[in-house]
Amino acid sequence: MTPPAKHCLLVIDDEPDVCDSIHDLLRRDFRVLKASSAAEGCKLMHENEVHIILTDQRMPQISGVELLTKVRVKHPRAVRMLFTGFADLEAIVAAINQGHIYQYLRKPWQPEELLDAVRDAATEYDRLVEEAEERDRLRTEIQSLGQRLQTLEQEVARLRGERK
Repeated sequence: MTPPAKHCLLVIDDEPDVCDSIHDLLRRDFRVLKASSAAEGCKLMHENEVHIILTDQRMPQISGVELLTKVRVKHPRAVRMLFTGFADLEAIVAAINQGHIYQYLRKPWQPEELLDAVRDAATEYDRLVEEAEERDRLRTEIQSLGQRLQTLEQEVARLRGERK
């Protein structure tokens, strides 16, 4: 599978200015989708192939960690990133342990820092896709070899039966 021309990034933050800022910064390199709530983000993920999810930790109704933990079940290949303006050590630990977060970023960020982080996430997404494809290829090859072995064993049994 050839990687997409532009990776799709979903930004989820209840502050529209943050979503707009990230969109403006990254739109040249990425297809950027914006959501102002977890529910809107989930809807966009259902409608689009999202490669990278970047969500705020502190949002109404659900935290970023909770959202990314839920998203991981249905979209295991999507690279998950979390950002927040608060130095919440518990959130960082939970993000890593529960949501299997690729990277944690602090607000405010430097534009180059954010761009580099999302580029790294896109590279990680491509690596995960390649790894999954290789695993599928090897699984198919193992099944083929198993069938070939079974055929050879049957042929050996047939030849032994003819010798008697």
